Amino acid sequence: MMTLNAYFSASGIITFKNSTDLQETFKMIENDKILIETDSPFLAPAPMRGKKNEPSFIKYTLEKLSELKSITFDELEDITNNNFERLFFQ
Repeated sequence: MMTLNAYFSASGIITFKNSTDLQETFKMIENDKILIETDSPFLAPAPMRGKKNEPSFIKYTLEKLSELKSITFDELEDITNNNFERLFFQ
């Protein structure tokens, strides 16, 4: 497997039923390279699809991604917070 020095950000799209390819891709990305984003005001995650997206909906993206990565919500929250800090403040 090739190693990239890049970060990958998951948006609400990862919660869509038909995003299986994207979901499988994120399963393979190393945890220390994952970020999450809202993409507000577009692409609200399930179960908020069809509504104007807002930052408070990011929890649904985090829930789905933690399920895909087989780790807890809190663990992934810490991981993505640390990744953000490392990317933007170090």
